[in-house]
Amino acid sequence: MRAIVLFAHGSRDPLWHLPMQAVAQRVAQHLPSARVTCAYLELSSPSLDAAVQQLVDDGCTEVRVVPMFLGVGKHVREDLPSMLQSLIDQHPLITFEPLPAIGEHPDLLDLMAQIAIKGWQNPV
Repeated sequence: MRAIVLFAHGSRDPLWHLPMQAVAQRVAQHLPSARVTCAYLELSSPSLDAAVQQLVDDGCTEVRVVPMFLGVGKHVREDLPSMLQSLIDQHPLITFEPLPAIGEHPDLLDLMAQIAIKGWQNPV
């Protein structure tokens, strides 16, 4: 079974989680054969370790990790690779597929630009 983990920073504010959960719901609607879950670096649960453990316990053998970060800072450059290596070491029979940070994807960059100019008569 395949799984997708949407990995974000996290927040103590429960309203902060709503967009992440909305993305997870949309992914699940488009790919009903996969398990979709959110995981967080800090301030929220589940952690990436806990989310992956639950997926493995549920029989998932392929896990795609999508970093839901707009910018590529220390968390994406250093923390996440270390966390992924730990997961690979803990679960050698599981195939992990880490994707680049969502903020690096050209489609998202184009969408954000479209949102910024939407409604202007003469966009630049």
